[in-house]
Amino acid sequence: MKIMNKFATSIEYDGTSFYGSQKQNDFRTVQGTFERVLKKIHNRNIKTEFASRTDAGVHASSQVVSFFSERSSTCEEWASALNFYLPNDISVNYCCSVDDNFDVRRDAKEREYVYKIYSNSSISPLIDRYSEHYIGDIDVLKLASAAKLFEGKHDFLSFVGRSAPKDRSSVREIRKVSCEKNGNNTSIRFYGQSFLYQQVRRMVGALILVLKNKLSNQQLAEALSNPVRGTINNLPSSKGLCLSSIKYERMSF
Repeated sequence: MKIMNKFATSIEYDGTSFYGSQKQNDFRTVQGTFERVLKKIHNRNIKTEFASRTDAGVHASSQVVSFFSERSSTCEEWASALNFYLPNDISVNYCCSVDDNFDVRRDAKEREYVYKIYSNSSISPLIDRYSEHYIGDIDVLKLASAAKLFEGKHDFLSFVGRSAPKDRSSVREIRKVSCEKNGNNTSIRFYGQSFLYQQVRRMVGALILVLKNKLSNQQLAEALSNPVRGTINNLPSSKGLCLSSIKYERMSF
């Protein structure tokens, strides 16, 4: 009987040409592409588990994937072999062996997402692929004041899409939100253990409405204290969003 070992890999990808991370029939996805590469290496199907689901067009600089294998390759050899077969819009940053009971999704203690906005009358095509375009200047103090309202434990039902599952709790805790502006580039970072479907993008959408004086801080606070599905309908593009870090009790990716 062959001994099965469990591995965890940190991968990054440009989400532009993927229909999200989760495997789907008839669509190009990150998981589907990754599993096809594992099948080439093993000559059989290998199932993977992803730490987070990302929507179509969303990027990742540190997604974590786990899988079992009977191969005795070192972690460095695994990373090299996977990168050899993977397309140029996915890359393995790091690979390590983990305990069989390690759950890449449930054991995550914190996830970090960053949303990037470029503020100017026009945008370079070299930037447009990874940033939302905002025409006008961004008041980062106003932005940070509104973003602070998201911190803590809330029912985020107002910040999920109508197609999100209705049988799951919409209560989440956001540990921290930070806003940083460097010239025309603004980054909004969200830190929390888990997030709802489209939650981060809809929170950013609300913040953009605040910047445009179409939503007040009081109205934003009311959307949190009196949650109603579909309240926040401003959904900025997925290209500005990136899964940037996942932390576990004894390791970070």
